[in-house]
Amino acid sequence: MNSKIWKINGCELSLDVEDADVMERYENAFEAMVKEENEIPKDGKQSARIRAYCQLYKNLFDRIFGDGTSEKIFAERPVNMSVYDDVYFEFLNFVHNQVLSSAKQKAEKLSKYRPKK
Repeated sequence: MNSKIWKINGCELSLDVEDADVMERYENAFEAMVKEENEIPKDGKQSARIRAYCQLYKNLFDRIFGDGTSEKIFAERPVNMSVYDDVYFEFLNFVHNQVLSSAKQKAEKLSKYRPKK
């Protein structure tokens, strides 16, 4: 079965990539992330750039799942680029697996109705 629940850091977050409203929120969140990424300073303190980089992910998850979600996802985790990247890639993998599972289920259903050659 296609899992629509992402389990992370004790949270269970629902995401259904086949739902238009959910997908619109997802798309808008990524569009905003791209804009914010372009605003990260290229100079100045490295610590400020790291914080801004990590904030991109917090904003992304809050936009997709609702305000305050990022605090739960990243609770007890250091503000560390690699740590935030790992969470992000785990999320992308969750979405990718859901898309693949949905496509597989649809193909299996359709194959029942295709004429046999």
